[in-house]
Amino acid sequence: MAWPGITDFSEAVQNPGLCFRGTDLEGAEVSVNRMGMPLLYSGAFACVYRVTAGDQAIAVRCFTREVSDQHERYDQLSGYLMGALPPSFVDFQYVKSGISVRGSWYPVVRMEWVDGSPLSGFVAESLDDPDALLRLAAQWRGGPAASLRGLGIAHNDLQHGNVMVQPDGRIRLVDYDGMFLPAFRGQRSPELGHKNFQHPARTAEDYDAHLDNFPSLVIYLSLLAVATDPDLWSFFNDDNLIFTRQDYADPAGSALFDRLRRSSEPAVAELARRLEECCSLALDEVPDLETVLEGIPPVAAAAKPTGAAGAGGRAPAPAAASPAQAPPGPQAPTAAIPSQPAAPPQASASPPLTAAPVPQPPGAGPMAGAICPNCRRTNSLAATICAGCWSPLVPAQRARRPPGPAVPVASAGPPVGIATRLRSWASGGFGPGELRRV
Repeated sequence: MAWPGITDFSEAVQNPGLCFRGTDLEGAEVSVNRMGMPLLYSGAFACVYRVTAGDQAIAVRCFTREVSDQHERYDQLSGYLMGALPPSFVDFQYVKSGISVRGSWYPVVRMEWVDGSPLSGFVAESLDDPDALLRLAAQWRGGPAASLRGLGIAHNDLQHGNVMVQPDGRIRLVDYDGMFLPAFRGQRSPELGHKNFQHPARTAEDYDAHLDNFPSLVIYLSLLAVATDPDLWSFFNDDNLIFTRQDYADPAGSALFDRLRRSSEPAVAELARRLEECCSLALDEVPDLETVLEGIPPVAAAAKPTGAAGAGGRAPAPAAASPAQAPPGPQAPTAAIPSQPAAPPQASASPPLTAAPVPQPPGAGPMAGAICPNCRRTNSLAATICAGCWSPLVPAQRARRPPGPAVPVASAGPPVGIATRLRSWASGGFGPGELRRV
């Protein structure tokens, strides 16, 4: 029997009492469009429907191809994250017999429904609010990127459609079908991720905890770049943020890389140089985001633009549909994070990536630790996210060390390339034991 396709699942969910009979969704209501047809959010290998049971909204994810070990993979993931579910994840459950189509039962994944916008939609809506983009970049660095790295796992498909931004500004990740766990080491990757976010040399043989290093940097740099120069949104093509696979394949000939190298913001120009270097490395040599960010100065709040974005006069694009997106509602205000001080002037020619001391804001002096503005917890000096409440931390929120001699960050020595850099985040980081308990 052929595996059901999108049309088959869409027909089935029009009768919840039949396709979900015997389950708690038997009397549920499926969201429909103006034509009365089920609202559908489709991806490469699945389609998602919004189902409401009582006052609970659920995302029912149906697979459009058969994956023999999917049940085992989700069982392993559920067990691995037991008691340590990062805040950026949503609750999920694999149900082997979750939906009936033409009299046969097929698996589904039930997930918490996330109201919000996909990452690309949020950026398009925030082109006139650079501080919102800078706050999101700080949250990306200290939240999803740090928690995935800390757990030793990889999402495997970090991209604009799988990163949701809720009305309160929180980031949530969706689509866990291809996630890497230590137990899967040595296997082939079940998917290759979105081409506009993945390393240009990636293959199915690449399946390890380092998979998210490259797309994490792409997303972080994209947010900083657009925050400091909204005209860069002209490189958005409805299926990316600003980068494409062609940019990674040929950075020297890329118009986008050329723009970024000439950015008036030192952090953006240097990060573009480091991303270009990462494109030429083997995938397993690409360092994690924190290693790449060593020595990068803070980004000052950008002036708000007054006109439409885009070098070609392109107006902000509307938010695109996503597997966990509900109709947009009013945006709730997010907690303000103090803007970072302006970075010290830098030379126009960027030196090789080295383990140089991290520049500090003018007049700040040696740092003693990061004080969370939310719960007032004092975190380690290297922390970018509060270990107590997961609020993002920025240099402006760090306390000064009592008077005394400064401790050098790194001893002097010859510059080293990014491939030989220390890629461990363990010093000053946090582990699974410090993640939020659920």
